[in-house]
Amino acid sequence: MAHPLAWIPPLLWVLALLPQGTHSFFPNFWSKVMSFSWSSKTHQDITEEAILNVTLELLLDMPHPLGKTLKKEEFVGRTLVPDDLLWAYRGAKASAKPFRAALMEIVSANAAMDFLSSTRNDPALHFDSENIWTANQLLLLTRKEILQAARTESYEVARERLGRLLHSLQDFYSHSNWIEMGYRKAHPDLVTVGRDISSIADAQEHTCSDCSEWACWDNILPSLNKRRLLTTGYYGTHPKKPLGKCSHGGHFDDSTKESARGGINKDSESKIFSPHNYLHAEAARIAREASVKFLRELRAHLGDKHFIRLLGLGSGSGLSFVIDTTGSMGEEITAAKLQTRSIIDQRRNTPEEPDFYILVPFHDPAFGPVYKTRDPDVFWDILSNLTALGGGDEPEMSLSAIQLALLNTPPHSEIFVFTDASSKDVELANSVESLIQERKSKVSFLITEDPSRTPGRGRREALPPDRFDLYISLAQKSGGEIIFTTNHDIREVSSIIQDSTNSGMITLFHVQKKEPGHRKWRAYHFYLDSLLEKVKIHIHGDVDDFQIIGPTGRRQGRSMTEGPLGVIQNVGRFSKMSLKSPIHVGHWKVEILTQGVHTVHVQGESTLDFLHYFAVSVNGSHPGLFQLSSQPVTGTGLDTRLVVMATGVTLENPARLDRVTLAGPNGKVLDSLVLQDTNHTGLYVAELGKVPSGAFSILVSGRDGENRSLLRSSPQVSTVVESTLEIISSTPLIPGFQHSALFRLTNYGLPTDFTLTLNCEQACTVNSSHSRAFVGRNETVMGEISLLVSQDTKPGSTALLTVRADSADTAQTAFAFLQLLVTENPKHVRMSPTTCSVISLEHNCSGLPSFCGHELWTVAARVWDTVGVRDMQVASGTGTVSYSSDGIKERAVYTADCCSPETDLVFTNRLGVASLCRLGVAVPAPASSSIGDLPLTRWTLPTLLLIMFWGVLKT
Repeated sequence: MAHPLAWIPPLLWVLALLPQGTHSFFPNFWSKVMSFSWSSKTHQDITEEAILNVTLELLLDMPHPLGKTLKKEEFVGRTLVPDDLLWAYRGAKASAKPFRAALMEIVSANAAMDFLSSTRNDPALHFDSENIWTANQLLLLTRKEILQAARTESYEVARERLGRLLHSLQDFYSHSNWIEMGYRKAHPDLVTVGRDISSIADAQEHTCSDCSEWACWDNILPSLNKRRLLTTGYYGTHPKKPLGKCSHGGHFDDSTKESARGGINKDSESKIFSPHNYLHAEAARIAREASVKFLRELRAHLGDKHFIRLLGLGSGSGLSFVIDTTGSMGEEITAAKLQTRSIIDQRRNTPEEPDFYILVPFHDPAFGPVYKTRDPDVFWDILSNLTALGGGDEPEMSLSAIQLALLNTPPHSEIFVFTDASSKDVELANSVESLIQERKSKVSFLITEDPSRTPGRGRREALPPDRFDLYISLAQKSGGEIIFTTNHDIREVSSIIQDSTNSGMITLFHVQKKEPGHRKWRAYHFYLDSLLEKVKIHIHGDVDDFQIIGPTGRRQGRSMTEGPLGVIQNVGRFSKMSLKSPIHVGHWKVEILTQGVHTVHVQGESTLDFLHYFAVSVNGSHPGLFQLSSQPVTGTGLDTRLVVMATGVTLENPARLDRVTLAGPNGKVLDSLVLQDTNHTGLYVAELGKVPSGAFSILVSGRDGENRSLLRSSPQVSTVVESTLEIISSTPLIPGFQHSALFRLTNYGLPTDFTLTLNCEQACTVNSSHSRAFVGRNETVMGEISLLVSQDTKPGSTALLTVRADSADTAQTAFAFLQLLVTENPKHVRMSPTTCSVISLEHNCSGLPSFCGHELWTVAARVWDTVGVRDMQVASGTGTVSYSSDGIKERAVYTADCCSPETDLVFTNRLGVASLCRLGVAVPAPASSSIGDLPLTRWTLPTLLLIMFWGVLKT
């Protein structure tokens, strides 16, 4: 029995760097398990509670689709569950999967701030080290990006930015002295356009006194709180904590060894992690209040239409076609048009209306462009104008078109491919498989070419019978179908599109095999439970006959179009049986007489389904589960856990899941594991330990309210890999300016060579420092990516960057993609460049060359930028530089010996714009007659020159 697997969202390679230090509320639900801090509120708790409260407000304000009145009092005192909210508004048959998936995207991006190397150690992203002003500027920039992305319908990008913003916003209340100053409401000026935060302790101000390691009461200096000056704790060794400043605190914070000892964080109720643990509940409450405040303002700025889709309250899916447009495809194009017209007419202005309509045409030698719209009438016009072109070469660029469709279709959708030709670009097979798992999408093929007939159609020469095996493999691994039909039957067969694109339709059983040898009968078994409706069984391929047997032993064969079990429709080699309602609960069997490729596919409508991802536990200052963005990885030495989020589980529908089964391609059980209920709202965890090798499928089982068996399977098949790839970008993408990013390739298998391929969609060009890389076992290679989008690219749009690493030795492919938001040209930065002014200068430079190596000069400079300084480096000179926050500015201190009396310091702001500050000391010229009598020169004004240049530094 071949069942399906896999879906997964943020990254893995970072694990090799664990744990240096992150500092915030604990990331997610698993943090409580690892820290034994059961009553603590995590970022996940705070974020979910805020989103669900604002969702309730949204639904209360909207007209009820069933004419009922939704009352707030019905939810007072109850734990808010996504499914309960959606069912109260739309009815008990609405699928909460898109809502749950969107919520998980936001929560995952929030938690990733504590795990990713590009974010976890940046003080300004966590309101640490008194980076209060800069942190707020970053919140404002991120707010703008959320609005731009959502208004241009790039909702995945908007959710990722929203998760990041809420993380930083929530950290303010845990890391600052806002609560210790007596405030019990959200800060009115945070993330507020036109408002500033200026009451911040400067770099010279002492803020804390020493306290014991485990208990810190009243360690913030009373004078600071009395004057209402904000401060936050320093963490670790970078930046170095000045004397008398507060530490973040906790067992893992090295800065607590220096005065002032102790700390002020309120991240948890554990004394081990949080010196101000006694204020944790209040910090979490106000952080939730601040999150609700921001979400309400976001709704007001976006409008309900965009806000609903941002939260996944629409259908969440796309109607996506990939169509061969060569000359023989006229009937197939007509079939796609007919199905589209029917879906548009039936689902317009209903909850079932697709969120997006996508079309990717292809032929030889071209593919694309992508046509993507939310307007059904616009899509109909595009599709109506699609015609079969000339041409006729057998292999065509089908995989390139499928990859483009996967990248542009919302996750959890089904993509339908119409073609009669095999693939010309087979080298993309591994990338397409990786994308299928990343996007959790099905790919189904409607092939109007019989693979058993080598002569082919009139335009073809003799063709190999296995030319469609790659399509068969992709359909099987994605949980889709491959249906071989004819021009005569394609219109009727394509009716599966309407069945499969219903939001509540789920895969219950799927097997796709190639039977060698003589024709013989084969039997397949599946289970149907009490929560199913509108079950359909598809049987197609090289099948001469079949019998369907119900739980009571009643039979119905292919020739009996209406019988005791249901109605059968036969169209050529394709058969579809619609089971009668109510569905008979129990074990079913399909017997087929076959030789060659055959498929048995069972689907039905149900609110009970599940989402899942793989994760590894992370220790350190902020323990939690780190969600992997790749397929499951072997060779890391880390125990893997499977997180399952059930949908359709409400307080009134007490279905429960209790086990997860991993099954091999032949149906053999590889492992059976207990699912641990974590929060009684449908979130479960199973400890996998070592991930099984090869491919496997995931099935979850449980019990309904009457203690009857339940069984669900994930459509996609998961393949374990030995390498991971990620793209890292920390600056905005600005039209006409060079953008720098990094890729990180990690290999956990045998040493091997990788070939790297980069691509960028949406009017952009891309280059890399590497085209090949040799990577040893447990080694990582990083490379630079240079990206340029055209000057006329519209702000708010996205550029899609893809990187593929093909392993020569193991035939594996690591694949990564990143949607980069195009932002406006930062004109305000041009008008307000980074400024650099000297605060003090000390030196004992004598001017004698023989002594200069033993003499020092030190300059302190105040640096200010409208969006905050991200990085500071020495471009020339032999000295060292350190920098830290100084109120609303930055303070840089440079020290060098007197042999190097000048330096160029490069300051890079948060937009990636670099500025050069040239500093120097005027070294006295020694008198030839009396060198030894030269006085010590002190407080000499330096030579100061500011040179501004634009560009994005390679990070």
